[in-house]
Amino acid sequence: MYLHGGGWIHEASSYHWKLIEQLAEETFSTVIMPVYPLAHEGGTAAEVVPFVTKLSQKYPGPLTLMGDSAGGSIAMSASLLLRNEGSPAALTVLISPALDLRMTNPEIDTVQTLDPWLVKRGQLELVEMWAGDDVDDAVLNPFLGELWGLSKLLVFSGTRDILNPDTRLFVEQARSAGVDVEYHEKAGHIHVYPLLPIPEGKQARRQIVQAILGIPAP
Repeated sequence: MYLHGGGWIHEASSYHWKLIEQLAEETFSTVIMPVYPLAHEGGTAAEVVPFVTKLSQKYPGPLTLMGDSAGGSIAMSASLLLRNEGSPAALTVLISPALDLRMTNPEIDTVQTLDPWLVKRGQLELVEMWAGDDVDDAVLNPFLGELWGLSKLLVFSGTRDILNPDTRLFVEQARSAGVDVEYHEKAGHIHVYPLLPIPEGKQARRQIVQAILGIPAP
């Protein structure tokens, strides 16, 4: 199950389609990318996350939940809900995820000077549309969630990304909760670098394929 990024206001791009085509071909898997309602069309976290969770439960496992950027937030929230319902995903893959929708980490302002893509002020405006009063919800804002009982997490982040400071903290929290986390951080790389046609992106995509192929058979 792939949840595409785009700030909760954009549909999937050609980079998303190329990635899921590669995943389907190289992992011999069915890849589903929901066309979820976007924030400016009335879509909200409170609506989309439960929908993705229910959709994920319709298909035989093992299940991989995956998302980039805004889609990473949805994927992680759905992973928490599945855990709560006793059917955790076998693998959750997060590519430059938006994990703490509050964006209160002071290190974000330091990284902002290095980030050529995302702007904190703009992200907060999108969060207001997407999450509203639910920004402190322990599932819809996955950074606040309890992380016990999750299966493996595979996480990618670049250091020239304002989402990187919260990603680092989230990885620490997950490991402290006993979660198996494989974390790949690339110095000097930008937001969603694993989707880009660069050597480091190719390497990251290969690592995702290998992680999916390594999921034990049910």
